[in-house]
Amino acid sequence: MRRAVTPLPGNQPRDHFKPLNIPGDGDGLTLLAALGRMVGNVSPAEWQAEFALGRVVNLERKPVAATQIVRAGQRYLHLFPNTTEPEVNGAVEILHEDEALIVVNKPAPLPMHAGGRFYLNTLQHILNAAYHPQTPYPAHRLDANTTGLVLAARTRSLAVNLQSQFAQGRVEKTYLARVAGHPPREDFRCDAPISAGPSGLCSRTVDLAEGREARTEFRVLRRFADGTTLLEARPLTGRTNQIRVHLWHLGLPVCGDPLYLPGRKLGRTQTLAVNDPPLCLQAAQARFLHPLSREPAEFNAPLPAWAK
Repeated sequence: MRRAVTPLPGNQPRDHFKPLNIPGDGDGLTLLAALGRMVGNVSPAEWQAEFALGRVVNLERKPVAATQIVRAGQRYLHLFPNTTEPEVNGAVEILHEDEALIVVNKPAPLPMHAGGRFYLNTLQHILNAAYHPQTPYPAHRLDANTTGLVLAARTRSLAVNLQSQFAQGRVEKTYLARVAGHPPREDFRCDAPISAGPSGLCSRTVDLAEGREARTEFRVLRRFADGTTLLEARPLTGRTNQIRVHLWHLGLPVCGDPLYLPGRKLGRTQTLAVNDPPLCLQAAQARFLHPLSREPAEFNAPLPAWAK
């Protein structure tokens, strides 16, 4: 594991190619027009500049013209030359290994999978490098800024077993969260539905009209003199950002959250830098059936400094 992250794989400059897959509504359009539909935050003038620099290429990595007619299902590539990925925390800690499972304590910030500005500086790539020639399969996701337990299977079939347990709500998950404010009760819950799709900065919000069912139970563990509270959180459903959104909705935002701010305001960034104050949210405990033995299994993450 130390060799896999020393140096961090994405910290070495390299040419990065981001896939551009032509959707159904792009069929018969010019490549420039199709890209305008696919990537709404890049203007036609910006795309024209990328074409002029030869940075939109085919699968043979040869530049293509903006006027080329494309078909649905075709793939092109967007070249980002000499790219260095943002710094991440690579201190992945192995908590348990057996013939079926790998349980790690994920640090933060560290994305789980490739996306956006991250391709190699991800937990998946680090696990692949450390366990080569095996390819571990994480059975669930944590946000880049969230620390704690990640369960990975050594084979795809074992991963399907774990993923089905998560999907059916048979994995008992417990989180720790330090929040701004003191809740009025020691035990409480939130049943506010959460929006099915993302809004700005991929955030989710409470959507009382069309949101998806979401339930989280909370218990006060300790009230601090600085006006913050340590909570135990048990998500009974698995919506994106569920714990953070529910606490934000209740007026108890998670300390260090760059997106869900006090006063029910949304921030302007989703990602924390390595030296930023941490998001005080940890996947602390998981109980489930071991995919091979079918016996109950339980794992706990080390207590983070902000919870002490």
